[in-house]
Amino acid sequence: MYCLLIWMFGWNLLGAGKPDTIGISVPISRQLIHEQINHAQAEALHALYSTLDTSAIKHDAREAKAREALTRQINDMQLFVESSAYEHRIKYYYLYAIYHVLSLYAYQVQHGELDALLAPVLVHQFNEMMQADMQGKSIAGCLDDVPYQVGFINIEGFPNNFGYRVAKTVLFREFAAAHPEQVLSALQGAYAEFLNEPFTDTIIAKIARLYPQRVYDYATSYTAVGNAIRRNPDSLVQTIVRIGRTPYAIQILPFLDGLLNKQYTIAQLEKIIPDEDAYYRLCVQTVIDMRRKWLNDTPVLNLKGMEQNVKRLALHYIRTVNDLHDTLDAVRFASVDAFTPQEIYYLIINGEEELYTSSYVGLFKRMMQRMQPQRGDVLLMSVYFDRFKKFITMAAAYNTLNDFLKSMPEANATALMQQFVSGLEKTETLEDAVDVADAFGSIKDQRLLDFLRSEVDKNFLAMQQRHDRRGQVIYALLASLFSSRVHDQEDSVWSQDISRKFHLPPIDKVPFSSLASDSGRVYEEVFFYGDKDGFQSFNSFMSSFRGNEWKVTKNTYWLTIESQRGRPVTIFVKLPFADPDQDELAMSKLSAYLNAQQIHPTIYIHRGHSYHVNATLAQLQSSARIVILGSCGGYNSLASVLQVSPQAQIISSKQTGTLFVNEPIIRTIEDQILAGKDIVWEKLWNQLSVEFRKTPHYDQFEDYIPPHKNMGAIFIKAYHQLMQDHADRPSADEEP
Repeated sequence: MYCLLIWMFGWNLLGAGKPDTIGISVPISRQLIHEQINHAQAEALHALYSTLDTSAIKHDAREAKAREALTRQINDMQLFVESSAYEHRIKYYYLYAIYHVLSLYAYQVQHGELDALLAPVLVHQFNEMMQADMQGKSIAGCLDDVPYQVGFINIEGFPNNFGYRVAKTVLFREFAAAHPEQVLSALQGAYAEFLNEPFTDTIIAKIARLYPQRVYDYATSYTAVGNAIRRNPDSLVQTIVRIGRTPYAIQILPFLDGLLNKQYTIAQLEKIIPDEDAYYRLCVQTVIDMRRKWLNDTPVLNLKGMEQNVKRLALHYIRTVNDLHDTLDAVRFASVDAFTPQEIYYLIINGEEELYTSSYVGLFKRMMQRMQPQRGDVLLMSVYFDRFKKFITMAAAYNTLNDFLKSMPEANATALMQQFVSGLEKTETLEDAVDVADAFGSIKDQRLLDFLRSEVDKNFLAMQQRHDRRGQVIYALLASLFSSRVHDQEDSVWSQDISRKFHLPPIDKVPFSSLASDSGRVYEEVFFYGDKDGFQSFNSFMSSFRGNEWKVTKNTYWLTIESQRGRPVTIFVKLPFADPDQDELAMSKLSAYLNAQQIHPTIYIHRGHSYHVNATLAQLQSSARIVILGSCGGYNSLASVLQVSPQAQIISSKQTGTLFVNEPIIRTIEDQILAGKDIVWEKLWNQLSVEFRKTPHYDQFEDYIPPHKNMGAIFIKAYHQLMQDHADRPSADEEP
């Protein structure tokens, strides 16, 4: 369609030096640039339509205006330039500007850097700039009320205008205000010319308050941006620079707030850091103090950095406790025995993806024993309710919630659970809402479930009264998800009801047809990593493929396993390497091979600790239909998987996965695939449950969550579908 439009509106402009139907003669010296403009128009229109859901906006006036801007209005400008009295050099200059701006538009739209529907704004502003330039005026006067992304494209059409530098300065300031997290990298690229400007010092000082880690990274680098940071006069920036010169820079950086407020000195922190217990205690106390200040609306620097630091330290203790799971408790928990209830609390809420069940139980027991008074509400108040929804969810998952609630007066327990399900619409992410969804999936107390359901209904009504669309979606969804707890539906019936109600693909099964490629072959990808557990898991995994039913081919970086019976299956297995650089290289080599061969796996299996999961998630393709995450099934991992592949079904575990459970699950799934059968989760899980009851690993199997019971994943899928439905039907309200 757009090729026809280009011909209709513009192609007759090119006539081999002869007058066309409207009397314009284009000399041969400019025919090529007109052809280039026509080609750029085609690219721009392709970018427009490739980024839009054409079925949804078929009659959208915005799409029509964008198309008109990129066709008729561009052709009108070509005609205007050609019919002007300017000499060839000037005409060519403006025609090239049109071509250049169209090319930039197409590139930025295709790379997700520009909204395609801004085309009318872009073309209108470009025309204003061209008229200003022709009249000898500054293009800087044409920047009002236009997104900086548009202005940045258009000024590149007029690099010789005397206002170009002023315009670029204005746009840089707008860019810095809108995206401070990108400024430092931009100062090494498109905006490098502003690096030595005095106003850039002010911008860097603001960035230091928002993203101190980024400033630290550049401050310790031998780059032009690093030099600019080191000479910046701002006190906070100079504090970061001084931290960068210490041997404990990573451990000290989270204390920026205390250093700037003279609560600590770098020298004091350097003395504490070598004692890991004292350092952890100080970090916990500091994060509590920072949270108190934040709740009192006092500006706090780098709270997120301190939270991440506490998590890093907590995981060190958790891994120590996990590794000693075969020893007596006196030995196993010795590293945390001196900790206060608050310090243990932070171990628990940061260990969601790594705590063994027995590790959690031991930590919870010690936390409760050491509380003075032994009241959970007092403990939560002492940490200013930091991530208490995460704690409640974990307590529900490990069947300790009732014990925790009974430690406080009933009225306080009621108020706590009311708060647990309230305010979910206020957060930037869905993490709190997913925690609530997960908790509902674990709570067995029918009285508590009924109470929480009524609170969800109350919150939904409040969202309706406030006309809070996001809140309505969250609470309507929670109410629907947990209706099965009231009506005691079977899993399969509940799953089918949810799929129908929220227009989701089946969540109770994966059809074989969705796993097989066009050729009928099922492709899988498995990731192992080079630590001790990774090598052990790899050897155990490969023991399942030693018979004549499988053919194994090895190269330097991965194995290829192909079925020799049943349906065709190919499994790509990334080899584990002790050298992290080799591990990373193996990942990139396998990824490059799959891309080159246009192979799109539908099954992904992560076989590694949680600190490797991001490497695995980075390899996911939108083709993923089954993803086995093991213990890495927290909110961030679920959200990452579903962002790449909204149809993926996820198997995760409440605690660190074990090969004694992983292998039987994987083998059972492979058997179904070889037979060409659909993966029906309830049936498959019941079969596995019978088998595991005969082994010592049944309790560990019980910690695994199949896709049809993965409340967090189901919630995220349904939420995005509901929000899309609301966008399509803006007046509709979802009823709980």
